[in-house]
Amino acid sequence: MCKRIKVRPFPNLYRQPWPGSSVFAPRLNPTILIEEEKTPNYDADRFYPVRLGQVLNNRYQIATKLGYGANSTVWLARDLNRWRWSEDKYVAVKINASSHASRRVPPENEADIMDHISRVNPKDKGWHFVRKLTDSFSLNGTSESHNAMPDLKPDNIMVKIEDPTIFERDARDEFDNPLPQKHIDGRTIYLSRNNYGPLAKPTGIIQIVDFDLSVRTTPGQIHMGAIQGEIYRAPEVILNAGYTYSADIWSLGVMLWDLLQAKALFNPATPDEPDEYDDQTHLGQITALIGPPPEDLLSKGQRTSIFYKSNGHLKDPSRIPTDFTLEKSITCMSGEEKARFIHLVKRMLTWSPEERSNAKELLDDPWLYEDFPQD
Repeated sequence: MCKRIKVRPFPNLYRQPWPGSSVFAPRLNPTILIEEEKTPNYDADRFYPVRLGQVLNNRYQIATKLGYGANSTVWLARDLNRWRWSEDKYVAVKINASSHASRRVPPENEADIMDHISRVNPKDKGWHFVRKLTDSFSLNGTSESHNAMPDLKPDNIMVKIEDPTIFERDARDEFDNPLPQKHIDGRTIYLSRNNYGPLAKPTGIIQIVDFDLSVRTTPGQIHMGAIQGEIYRAPEVILNAGYTYSADIWSLGVMLWDLLQAKALFNPATPDEPDEYDDQTHLGQITALIGPPPEDLLSKGQRTSIFYKSNGHLKDPSRIPTDFTLEKSITCMSGEEKARFIHLVKRMLTWSPEERSNAKELLDDPWLYEDFPQD
């Protein structure tokens, strides 16, 4: 099926693509894994082979790489759909990888999820805190949607950039002084330019973005299959015991460490495979934090027998760390504030989904609104 490309009238009045850079980029050792190659279950064939200077959808010219994940890469691009006399506009183009064959239930198309969010009740109080779809298009006739978003995002939380001129500087620097590149099997893997540092001041509301692992659910029903980013995955999802909205409460609880400690709570990898996600290691770390799982949850899990003996103990107890506790994992606060925070977290990180507080209940937690004396 052919897709008709919209032709702009008076093309000479629009921004033109930059020419290709004549500067030779240094070469990286092709035997050393970098960037998206280091993500779990990496498969080069799943990732679209983006090239610097390439124009996507007859509109977005790739300027430099911003980042990557297990299922996508993100690029800074010039928006050519601008009058020649207007200022340059830059967007972040997220290019989704194709679905991974090992996923038991592949995630829905991210563009469909974002389109659904855009069409639901805009009068809802939370509507403004979720990123809306700016643009989407397909590359090379694939069925994958590739989304353009005009703001940068750290991880799954998006904030506006304080100094927009940083985009122009990065684009120019990549053109004049390209970062080293890795060339392997006819592909080029680029290094990311994303060290923008912490925000010096608030720049507006925070929005939730990155829905490539999201799924649409039916209220009141239990759903099966793999969802969520691996380190944020709820135990009922790991065990395939059925999930509902309470799985998101677990993810939110885990993400608090990213926001407060600037590092992940869990590191579910093995010494032999430090870049590979390991379910049993994850379950062992959860056990160290909140104790052993209840028998009721294990009995529901379709994958329970992979990790647990009939007596409910992990098959490999060495995966349970002995010095990993909630108290030791939090170093950015102390005293009463720390105690109240741990109380909040324990309402979110529970084995049984039914025991987790819902979002409305959590909004009343004292840690969110009380002032605590600082040491």
